Amino acid sequence: MEQQDKKREQIIEAALKRFAHFGLSKTTMNEIAADLNFSKALLYYYFPDKINLYAGVLEKIFSEVAQQIDKNIAKARLPEDALKAYMEAKNSFLEKYFPILDFSKLTNIEKYQDLKKIIEKANQSEITHLKQIINIGIQTHQYKVTDATYTAQLLFDAIQGIRVLYFNQVQVPFGIDKKFIRMISERQKEIVYIFLKGLSC
Repeated sequence: MEQQDKKREQIIEAALKRFAHFGLSKTTMNEIAADLNFSKALLYYYFPDKINLYAGVLEKIFSEVAQQIDKNIAKARLPEDALKAYMEAKNSFLEKYFPILDFSKLTNIEKYQDLKKIIEKANQSEITHLKQIINIGIQTHQYKVTDATYTAQLLFDAIQGIRVLYFNQVQVPFGIDKKFIRMISERQKEIVYIFLKGLSC
């Protein structure tokens, strides 16, 4: 079992490098197998198709950023510090992995149940982080909030709304690039600061 886990991790690491450089659509399973000197049969034993492997890669990087944000927020004593730590980790993650995050291009995502579950888990993790920030504000008597869970969900919806708006309406001539990601991150940061300012006592 340990050997199987090691091989699976090797495949995910190789795929992550490929996806981070070329994106999902321009990476093939053959290229990943060649990078590892694995047979295609061995690759397909662990991951039956590219979307399944892509889900494994997303799970790894979402877990990585969630752990970093957890660590940063745990050190914060004020909501502003927690928010800064959250936004910096999130922006760093987006800039590092933006070529991988093109699942928005996938049509009929409902049929990719493993991928859908991983994205939903990542979204829930983000809502939890926002709730932690709000709770710090409540504990320090800076925010007046009746329902922290509902408020965190509402803030998450606002953040996601900006991403969806730009991904759906803005035409990017050469695909998503760092400049585009930074612009979305800045818009999200602004809406978060305005939202949380409105919670102030």
